[in-house]
Amino acid sequence: MPTPGLNDRARPAPSARLWSWLGAAALAAVIGVAVFYGVTVEPSLLPTSEQAFGQPPYRSDLDARTALEQGKARAAASGKMLMVTFGANWCPDCVTLHRNLYTADTRAYAEKHFEIVEIDVGDAKKSAAVQRDLGIAVNAIPLAVFYSPTGELVGDTFAGELKPSRHFSSREIRDFLREVVDYHRIVSPDQRQ
Repeated sequence: MPTPGLNDRARPAPSARLWSWLGAAALAAVIGVAVFYGVTVEPSLLPTSEQAFGQPPYRSDLDARTALEQGKARAAASGKMLMVTFGANWCPDCVTLHRNLYTADTRAYAEKHFEIVEIDVGDAKKSAAVQRDLGIAVNAIPLAVFYSPTGELVGDTFAGELKPSRHFSSREIRDFLREVVDYHRIVSPDQRQ
């Protein structure tokens, strides 16, 4: 009867290798599908640091028209500008813009100068009504439209100034907002001097 050699004992059984390979392949498939579909995650499944925001940035459970009217009223009463952003939770640029708006320094600046209303374009009927009310058509997200406290249009990002938001830092977004406040000018964060 042959005695197993050293190499025979060190090698895992074929079934163990197969299960290990299948586990790695399944994990890679799950990650691939998540990346392909833009990694939309329920808020309760987000890391604790992101749960601090509470709800996802673009909430489909809110009435967009009501939110817009309330934002206009707050802007008029406070003397702040109104910033209306259109986006979706499946859009990496939209979520990054939201995250950058709510970091400490940028949030302090934004809250001092703006009333912000975030409109979810995922509900086409609700967002279309707001678009008609504002006289705009959203063709790319994220989109921001800025109004004076009295309701006059200051500017917008229809030229795609915020489209690559995932590449902008919170500081760059804050400086972008400063251009809007100080000069009523819309300049892409990567085009500023």
